[in-house]
Amino acid sequence: MTSRISRVLVLCALCLPAGAGNAPPKLRLPDNIRPVRYTADLRITPGEDRFRGRIEIDLDIREATPVLWLHAKALQFEKAAIRDAKSERPVRIELGANDFTAVTVEGGFTPGPAVLDIRYSGEISRKLTDGAFQQREGNDWYVFTKFEPVTARRVFPCFDEPSFKVPWRLTLHFPDGLRAFSNTPPVSEERESGWRAVRFAETRPLPTYLVAFAVGPFDVVETKPVGINHIPSRIVVPKGRSREAEYAASVTPEFIALLESYFGTPYPYEKLDQIVVPVTTAWGAMENAGLIAYGQFLLNRPETDTGLRKQKASGTMLHELSHQWFGDLVTTAWWDDIWLNEGFASWLSAKLIKQWKPEWQSGLAAAATTSVLEADSFIAARRVRQPIEVPGDIGNAFDGITYGKGSAVIAMFEHYAGPEAFRKAVQLYLKRHAWGNATSSDLLAALDAVAGDGKGEAFATFLNQGGFPLIRADVRCGRGNPVLHLAQQRFLPLGSQGSAEETWRVPVCVKWGGPGGTRSQCVLLSKAEQEFALDGAKSCPDWFFADEDAAGYYSVMYSNGWQDRLFEKAFAELSPEERTAAIRNLQVLFFAGLGAGEKTLAIAARLSKTGEAENVRQSAALLSSIYDMLPPAFHAQFLGFMRAHFDARARSLGWKPDARDSPSTLLLRDQIALWMATRGEDRKLRSQASRLADEWLKNRGGGLDPDSVTPVLQAAAWEGGRPFYERLVEAIRKSKLQRDRKVMIAAIPWFRDSFVIRSALGLLFEPGIEPRELQTVLFDTRDGGRQVVWQFVKENFERLNSTLPGARGIPFGATLPRAAMDFCDTESADDVETFFRNRIAKLSGGRRNLANVLERIRVCAARADAMRPAAIAFLQSQ
Repeated sequence: MTSRISRVLVLCALCLPAGAGNAPPKLRLPDNIRPVRYTADLRITPGEDRFRGRIEIDLDIREATPVLWLHAKALQFEKAAIRDAKSERPVRIELGANDFTAVTVEGGFTPGPAVLDIRYSGEISRKLTDGAFQQREGNDWYVFTKFEPVTARRVFPCFDEPSFKVPWRLTLHFPDGLRAFSNTPPVSEERESGWRAVRFAETRPLPTYLVAFAVGPFDVVETKPVGINHIPSRIVVPKGRSREAEYAASVTPEFIALLESYFGTPYPYEKLDQIVVPVTTAWGAMENAGLIAYGQFLLNRPETDTGLRKQKASGTMLHELSHQWFGDLVTTAWWDDIWLNEGFASWLSAKLIKQWKPEWQSGLAAAATTSVLEADSFIAARRVRQPIEVPGDIGNAFDGITYGKGSAVIAMFEHYAGPEAFRKAVQLYLKRHAWGNATSSDLLAALDAVAGDGKGEAFATFLNQGGFPLIRADVRCGRGNPVLHLAQQRFLPLGSQGSAEETWRVPVCVKWGGPGGTRSQCVLLSKAEQEFALDGAKSCPDWFFADEDAAGYYSVMYSNGWQDRLFEKAFAELSPEERTAAIRNLQVLFFAGLGAGEKTLAIAARLSKTGEAENVRQSAALLSSIYDMLPPAFHAQFLGFMRAHFDARARSLGWKPDARDSPSTLLLRDQIALWMATRGEDRKLRSQASRLADEWLKNRGGGLDPDSVTPVLQAAAWEGGRPFYERLVEAIRKSKLQRDRKVMIAAIPWFRDSFVIRSALGLLFEPGIEPRELQTVLFDTRDGGRQVVWQFVKENFERLNSTLPGARGIPFGATLPRAAMDFCDTESADDVETFFRNRIAKLSGGRRNLANVLERIRVCAARADAMRPAAIAFLQSQ
């Protein structure tokens, strides 16, 4: 029999009373009604596609209103009522645009406390990997959640914004024989006719995106209690995979100790569970409070584990664990400040890894990274604190600018303020805003309170402006004591249409050497051009370097021969990180079409002969980049040059690592051996790779170290044709291990046969291989295959958009401009713009992706035209 409440629950536009005040929100929910507490009860069966739920939301109604707005997506409502001290009344619900959901009641909502009670059902997706989704491993189904940033609304009708941070009470009903986990420990458990009901303790205040649960036949690995309060800690894994959690379990207590020491406060939650999601796709990680989720990369069999895999897993673990303070304990008030979570977690995890395992040389990899600076050089790039103007901007905020630039800018101001002062500022920020929300201004206020001198204001210039400074640096010695002369403008690659007139408040830290030894000094460049006395310098230095400790988020162009003196006289006197940053600076300028190209290439050629693996790797990356800009008539000469400089080293490194190899040497092997075997036409290396790849496909062995499988398979794909492709695809179909599937799929974009590339693209629409795994074929296919991919995208745009799931609220079609990102000519840019102009307009987040890709293509074309004469002249000089 249908109840009175369910009969009056109507889902239609006519349910809303008339009135201008009833217009749906444009972007954010109004603040006139706020949640105080959620009590949710869900009934879930892994392997079934629907769940049933009931949620009670305690409300604080601050003013009379005819409409209560909240979020819901893909939910079906059954009953709904509002209760207050006087009555219980049925409510009406209408699902609207952008997931805004209107709740109305006869007579409207009156001020005071109330409880909104909704019964409903929703989807447990087999396609998505956010909201509530399920994955199968073997014969077992598992249910997980991922709600960041805007998909809690797929599971709960809720106020799905980070500023609504309140306690949650959750009860899960699920089949007996399974286990369930959530943010807090269970407080009661009952059996009920083949079902179990677990009620979890009330959480501390949480935003919707940090609520989480999981149900399935899990195994549990206990770690030692963590932190000063001896908090219980577990690694939760798919059934039968406990041994693979050995490394994660062993390092978790050490990581919590490092974080408690830095933050000066204990781990903030009642338990620490880290759960592994057995997805077939590359799933990253999510910092749910007390229930951190990771993809399968967290697991590895001890007998096949490697140092490089441990290093990557450790970095991700520290990133997510640091979120328990930065993001969970203190949460951003709105998505424009998501860098406060992600930038800080990226920076702190790198800092602590360097402290914990200095032998991993993690600082070198950070100092070598050019991708963030390259991305930030475009005028289409986001700011760190980019205003959120449309819903698609939320998903776009989770990009390399937020993570990479945010981290780099933090590192620069930590160096400028001093590590201890900066740590005290972070601790003050956490103390002031614990269990609440905060903004960038709150962090900068804490920095000013501790470090003073307007450091917060200087920091803000890097958050609120796009791009980064190009510093022109000179030491002038003709007028008495030497003077540091600095000028700044916005770094713009050749071909950019942006304005270079922006300025920042830039902490520039320099070091110099001469008869009196090596000294250093930090100054704040706040104008377009300034001069500073070099402290204590009585005579002209022999050299100077304008990026002490590789901490600067800027690029440097040296005037009056100072760059030559730096690389000729002082390179060995720099720290390893500083040497790496000096070469990175050359790369960034060269990749942008700036600087003296021929001289830059000559420096790279000289450094390629050094014994420092990271510097050789960087030099090879710079030199190999000129291949595509050279006319075909010069390709043979260029390959001869590359063989002369790198072939002997590539062959000596080979494909099989030595146990004594440093992380930099492992990366050098992957880059040098792979480049020489493919573009470098080293048939011996390529033949070795093909043989090793065949052996590995047969028995997953062949004496290959797991870290070498990817470049070996890629080199074999470059050499191989249809027979090798067919063996590879057959192996992918049969393999159940994500690590193996991932490395095999990563080889597919390296095939050069057009038939093979078209066949691989066709797999996106065929059963047997999850299409999300194959995205690399769309976005990473090389050389001539790019045109095949582009034609495929144009022919199948709508089908791709409907077949592959989007993420973070952005449809997959909005990401498809990236399939054309490696083009380097204006004709292709025009073709891409014409094709996407109207199609992308209706896809949330697509406009920015298209603008970024178009700018990349046009800048690449301008750079190639500008640098081609320098590249030719360099080759002829060799």
